[in-house]
Amino acid sequence: MEEIILHHYDVSPFSEKIRKILALKRITWRGVEQPIIAPKPKLTPLTGGYRKIPVLQIGADVYCDTALIARVLEERVPEPSCFPGASQGACEIIAHWADHWLFMAAVPPAIVKIIDALPPEFMKDRQAMSPGLTFENFKASLPDCRSRLVAAIDWLDTQLRGRDYLLGAAFSLADAACFHPLWFLRSDADSLAWVAARPALKRWFDRVDAMGRGEMTPLDPDEALAIARHSLPLTPEGIDGEDPNGLKPGDRVSVVPDDYGVEKVSGALVRTSAQEISLLREDASLGEVIVHFPRVGYRIRRD
Repeated sequence: MEEIILHHYDVSPFSEKIRKILALKRITWRGVEQPIIAPKPKLTPLTGGYRKIPVLQIGADVYCDTALIARVLEERVPEPSCFPGASQGACEIIAHWADHWLFMAAVPPAIVKIIDALPPEFMKDRQAMSPGLTFENFKASLPDCRSRLVAAIDWLDTQLRGRDYLLGAAFSLADAACFHPLWFLRSDADSLAWVAARPALKRWFDRVDAMGRGEMTPLDPDEALAIARHSLPLTPEGIDGEDPNGLKPGDRVSVVPDDYGVEKVSGALVRTSAQEISLLREDASLGEVIVHFPRVGYRIRRD
């Protein structure tokens, strides 16, 4: 089995989501520390321009977005499952809510409290990803975000009463996804106080936090690029079911996130399914690389 390589950085909340799944599955993994802001010259040759973190690399196959990365880890290491008790549908619905609605409520309170400790280029970088992400807009949105957070924290506490994890006795993707926005809030004492005031939620938060991040060995970014250069993509060509837009293998397509960080990745379609789309790219420094995206959250267009 090829090594599991995660391109991440320590304070990345979405990386923390995947690190919890790696810990659950007791996967030994290699960690490539990537910059918190652009440029990311040791990442974008792999992705074709996509710059969000984390990115999973297995040889010359590159997986973008935690929604897809979680499924890939489940396929490669099925036990212990992050979809226990046939809960995959519920887990992915809850994760989508947490990654978008809950996380976006957590961002302004967290950023406002740590803005002085961040590199001065941080806000400029995030504004390039999404023009609305300004410090002034963050401050203006705080009342609405706090209202959403209190409601969400209350929902989670209610769901956790009488159980160890959100869906029962076993940790799942739903827990990883709902944990990482609250973990990101650790810089905001007021928000963490709302968590601490709810006993069931606090016990759950501490339980998930104590899972750690699994067994990680650092990997130099250049070594990760060399692994891709000396590997062959392993994804077979094909279409799982009828493509909703009539795409066929070999079509030239582009994939762009539909929220922020709208760098376009282009390539030849290799494989599609209801949940995933895979593009073959030719990189001058690496050779052939296949980049994989989830379908939900991305605009897919013929070039």
